Parts: sequence; structure tokens; C-alpha cells
Amino acid sequence: MNENKKPDSFADLIDSVKRLITLNLDYARLTAAEKLTVLMSSMAFYAVLTVCATMVLIFISIGVGHLLATTVAKVAAYLYVAGFYVVLLVLLVVFRKRLFIDPAARFISKLLVNPPTESHRNETDKQHPQLK
Repeated sequence: MNENKKPDSFADLIDSVKRLITLNLDYARLTAAEKLTVLMSSMAFYAVLTVCATMVLIFISIGVGHLLATTVAKVAAYLYVAGFYVVLLVLLVVFRKRLFIDPAARFISKLLVNPPTESHRNETDKQHPQLK
């Protein structure tokens, strides 16, 4: 009689392990889909924001050029506006890491990596006291 129970319990164990693996895979797929949705929606939002901001800057630039044209020659007014954008471009290139790369890396790392829990921090502190 005991011999009959062992194969059943072993088969139940195998079924439980298969179910656990299936559930973990489903959870991983759902988590990946959620995080990908957040990432893609953020990219779409910033793309639309960039297009709108570009249109606003174009009209502001034209307005500033016309305003400056009342005090200096038209060509010089538009060259001043263009010079401002060249300086702005140089500043963006110089500070690209601080303005673009670091915030994007923080956003993606927060999105993909869960912060450690309090119990995990306590274990890490016990194992590596020099990391405090």
C-alpha cells in the first residue's frame, strides 16, 4: 500500500513543480509586459512633448527675430537667434550625460530593478559591514 502512495506523491510533486514553473513564467511575462508598456508610453509622451516644444521654439524664434529686426538689421537679428541656438546646442552636448544619460539610466534602472527590501538590506549590512 505504501508503494502505491509514493508514485502518486512523486507525480503530485512533479505536477506542482511544473505548475510553479508555469506560474513563474506567466508572472515574468506579465511583469515584462507592464514594464515595457511604461517604457513605451514614456517614450511616446516625450516624443510628443519634443515635437510640441520644437514648434513652440520655432514660433518664439521667429518672433524674437522680428523683434530684434526693429533694432538691428534683419540678417543680424536672425544671426543672433541662430547664434543663441548654437550656444544652446554646445551646452547640450557638453552636459548631455547629466541632462539625458543619467536621468534615462535612473528611470530604466528603477523600472527594471526592484529596490532591495529592508530585510535584504539588513542581511547585506551583516555580511558586508564596510558597505554601510
